[in-house]
Amino acid sequence: MQKEGKLDGDGFPTSGATLCVESRPALCFKMPPKQQDKDLTYEFGLEPHSERLPLADGGSWVFFTAMFSGGGSGTLTRFAVLRYASAGKIENLLPWVAVTNVSQYAMWNLPEASSYPVLVLADFVWGKGESHFAWHFYTVSAWKFDPKIGHYSEAFEYRTARKYSGGDSDRIRVLGPERQEIIRRLESK
Repeated sequence: MQKEGKLDGDGFPTSGATLCVESRPALCFKMPPKQQDKDLTYEFGLEPHSERLPLADGGSWVFFTAMFSGGGSGTLTRFAVLRYASAGKIENLLPWVAVTNVSQYAMWNLPEASSYPVLVLADFVWGKGESHFAWHFYTVSAWKFDPKIGHYSEAFEYRTARKYSGGDSDRIRVLGPERQEIIRRLESK
């Protein structure tokens, strides 16, 4: 069960979204804030989404996202990969990872590169003279779970060789055209 965070009178989040275990409603994960500076804290309380991530051993984790908005045309979405820990807690396996609204992200099952779901991201690079929703180069990155250290870490990051739509009248589609390059880089890690 997921729930938006608390909102102020203008509809902006003042606390993080939560995801609770349906059979144990007191067992919840709250998306943590990000302190930008002493006067600004991003609270990821809007539009929570969760997705079950099946694992090869028959178990599953949960991919959880929530958004921050301070008004205007930009937003920031934060990610968590959650598992039930033996101590009766929900544990986030992902460090601080977030993307703007001019991005694309997905969890891919790539058994040739990882026994666990891989988080792939494409976030825009704002070039000189470009508007928010113009065509942009993108930074593509992949995050893999490392069972030796017990959490996800960044496997690689690269900048695309060509520009892609920034989503003004078209959906952002970067990961599909970059898929072979992403897989090639994952397999070499």
